[in-house]
Amino acid sequence: MIPFTFQNPATIDTALRAVRTEDSMPLAGGTTLVDLMKINVLKPQTLVHVSPILDNSILIAGDKVTIGAAVTMAQLAENEQLQRLFPAIRHSLIQAASPQIRNMATMAGNLLQRTRTAYFRHQDLRERDDEVQRTDMPFGADADTSSLAIIGHNGRLVGTYPGDFANVFVAFGGEVNLISSEGKRTVVAKDLYRLPEKAIQYESTLKPGELIASITLPLTETARNSLYYKIRERSSYAFALASAAIGLQMDGNGSLAKITKANVALGGLAPIPWNSVAAVQKLEGASASDETFAVAANAALVGAQPPAGSEFKVDVAKKMLIRALQTLRDQGPMTDATILSMQHGRS
Repeated sequence: MIPFTFQNPATIDTALRAVRTEDSMPLAGGTTLVDLMKINVLKPQTLVHVSPILDNSILIAGDKVTIGAAVTMAQLAENEQLQRLFPAIRHSLIQAASPQIRNMATMAGNLLQRTRTAYFRHQDLRERDDEVQRTDMPFGADADTSSLAIIGHNGRLVGTYPGDFANVFVAFGGEVNLISSEGKRTVVAKDLYRLPEKAIQYESTLKPGELIASITLPLTETARNSLYYKIRERSSYAFALASAAIGLQMDGNGSLAKITKANVALGGLAPIPWNSVAAVQKLEGASASDETFAVAANAALVGAQPPAGSEFKVDVAKKMLIRALQTLRDQGPMTDATILSMQHGRS
């Protein structure tokens, strides 16, 4: 880690002025930033401590929830109203990280996690980015390809977005409320992330000097009947091989019900939280049958181009999405008991 200076501004205006320079970065929980500084992937000369001066409230009013940037993952997961109104939020948070990290990590920082692939975190590979390009590049027998994107990579080797909550945020049409010395603006969740063009990870649409002030999510019927389903190599403290944030509004019950509204986003498969318009189109207006779910899963992965060694993720992703849809249709949103049993490998 290179030397840096630390600023602890007393007001938001002071903080906004401090983060305008290219060599400064805002620090909230620090659960990703500090890790990347330790391995010299990020080298800010100044850290600006913003958590104490950002909003840490959760406001549920009318048909939306507004979440302050400094709200922690644990604080949001434990909100009892949202557990009823938007179960997928809690599902995504309690299946992520560890209790210690959830107590520190802020929701603004959570949205901006960096990829976990070795190509981003290993300095030698980052400097040879132009050589680490083609998805047909051969790997050794012991190479870990689980964190490579299989969709949205434009034929290049890029890492997957590692977060969980952001998939819910994108699937259900959230918004990011931004502030800077220039004023305020709002960005739709799916437009916060840009697919990588030359880099090896996604880029955000945040402008220099901007901070996330809060995020909002609509409270809809599909939000009330929602879940977040996650497949990983081990049953706790692991990133997703494939995951799905889904919500269904149905007319009727069981496989004969008609799906009137659907939300679907996929995690662990693309460089960004993947809003699956194709899956939604196959679900809405169709019956909630296993056949419909299979059609939707195939549509969601139709453009997959898995790099050599990661072909297995296509089949895993399809089966994961079908299982998630079946679970929501047959059981409704998962209970804590179900999630915790999955978390500790008991089911």
